[in-house]
Amino acid sequence: MIKNQITFVLLVIALLSCDSGNHTRTYHLTKAKNKSFTQPAVENKKESSGFTWEKPDLWIPTEGSSMRLASFEVPYSTGSGDLSIMELGGSGGGLEANVNRWRGQIGLDPLTKIEIENEAENGVSELGTYQLFRLINLEKKESAFLTFIVPLKSSTLFIKLNASADGILELEEDFKIFCLSIKLENSNQ
Repeated sequence: MIKNQITFVLLVIALLSCDSGNHTRTYHLTKAKNKSFTQPAVENKKESSGFTWEKPDLWIPTEGSSMRLASFEVPYSTGSGDLSIMELGGSGGGLEANVNRWRGQIGLDPLTKIEIENEAENGVSELGTYQLFRLINLEKKESAFLTFIVPLKSSTLFIKLNASADGILELEEDFKIFCLSIKLENSNQ
């Protein structure tokens, strides 16, 4: 009987959580009073990412996914963006594949490697050389990206801000300042 009720509740949650919006939903379920069902203890321990940064005061740290070193909710005048920091081994799949995947996510056609290189804003940060990309589809302004990519010795650091096109333009200066503030905790890259 309880198993059928749990199955029904999970089915209802799954059906209600499927829609075409790209917003995050949070659900709170009451804990089962059945003593035979216990959840394993989860240690809430965050390990150091090896990086330090200075974030704007209004940015709100969030959980994000397990692949992220850090996540932030980034408010702006008409909404809120999602910033992720990820470090992937080697080239992290390569510049061309990553940029074209992000372009595809906002309805833009893929570019060649040379076209991507020409679109990049290149610079030097505390971590080394970087490439910054503004990915905006003027026909689909609800989602756009600012990305900051830094190759390290044996990995690549990806910082990506997802917001509306207007949000990207409003947040770009803070995004750059944040990305340029990122340093390694120790001096070995």
